[in-house]
Amino acid sequence: MTDPHDEPIYRAILAVLVGSVLAGAVLALTGEPLFDSRPLANVGVGMAVLCFLLYWVFRFIGRRAARRRDAERHDGERHGRERR
Repeated sequence: MTDPHDEPIYRAILAVLVGSVLAGAVLALTGEPLFDSRPLANVGVGMAVLCFLLYWVFRFIGRRAARRRDAERHDGERHGRERR
């Protein structure tokens, strides 16, 4: 199993989510003053919150996979020493 942090798609998903959080924050802050649209500002808040939660879910999944990979590697090294 490879480390998710080494996978380009994993990093790309995180980058898109960070960009979406920032875009949502900009919409939330400028939706009403610039565009005179409270619903647009509300959409920005919802988008920022949702993408922030998805970002942390992906981080959690990546960390869990990395821990699992490290544990498997550690078990493999331990079993290799026992055979000698």
